[in-house]
Amino acid sequence: MLIPEEQPYLQGLNSYYIAIDRFVEHLQGEIGSGCLYCQSAKEEVLVYFDEHDIIRGVIQKNGEPAYTTRNMEPVLKSLGRTNFTIAVFALDPNAIFFWGQIPPFKRAQKILTSKEIRLPDLVYRLNAKKFYGFVQVKIIGLEERAILFLHKGSRIGGSYSWGKGGLDPSDNAYNQLLKLVQKEPAQFLIGHFQAEAHATDPRLEKQSITVPGTDVKIADLDRALELFLDHFVQVIRKKSKSEPMVLLKQEFMDKLDIYPFLDPFKDIFDYVDGRVHCSNEISRDTIAEGVVDCAWNVIKAHKLEKKFRAALSGCESKDILAACNIRVAR
Repeated sequence: MLIPEEQPYLQGLNSYYIAIDRFVEHLQGEIGSGCLYCQSAKEEVLVYFDEHDIIRGVIQKNGEPAYTTRNMEPVLKSLGRTNFTIAVFALDPNAIFFWGQIPPFKRAQKILTSKEIRLPDLVYRLNAKKFYGFVQVKIIGLEERAILFLHKGSRIGGSYSWGKGGLDPSDNAYNQLLKLVQKEPAQFLIGHFQAEAHATDPRLEKQSITVPGTDVKIADLDRALELFLDHFVQVIRKKSKSEPMVLLKQEFMDKLDIYPFLDPFKDIFDYVDGRVHCSNEISRDTIAEGVVDCAWNVIKAHKLEKKFRAALSGCESKDILAACNIRVAR
């Protein structure tokens, strides 16, 4: 299991005295979003929630792979078998998107030490390898701990024992960690995120399917949307320290009344490692239109319209998106 390093909002609770579903409803009203970490002698359970829904449950028995579910029934069944101690962690809205969608991971067998490699050198090497995963940092002899999250080698945030929120992207928190590891010995444990398989990708099908009412192939529309999002990510990263896709998913949540299918927790649309993944529940052009609209809303909120227009000026995706009646230039 991987849990936030921040101090718990509540801890020392016993599942025997708590109705978990009602307790989560209470927490949704009190802290908005967060997670429950439930631990027994033979099993661990995580429950992620935002202010509206229970997002995900993770169940892991000792020595077995973790099992994830969006259905509360298996979670309640596990918690009903024996007593668990419970801790509650408050997570910021941007952090719940990240923590609630953490893919399966595998930790390295060897624990590195600051005597073997300095933390900045380790991060530099992981950046060169376009590493996707995390580094757990433990300061030996002190209570301070941290988890650094990296995507394609770039640090996207961290969870710090002295911090709040669960995913701090700031340089201040990272620099504080660097000061600690310069003064005190530390251990580093690396974990690799493993991409989950997406069942439906039209580019893997033998016959291409076109967008209804057009001659545009779905595979071509997917590529056009990927190019559009690549420009979006690059423009946002130059201006904001926040992860661009976290900002976009927040916008999805704000526009659920218009684009309910873009709910990040419905698995209808996702964008991972430069590739879009869509289910066939909603037409591809409808998904693309919603994504483009929300992306522009984020761009406008950061006052980056001119830079984004310039980035899109020579983009090959414009014509394909336009052929699907999706307005790119705004």
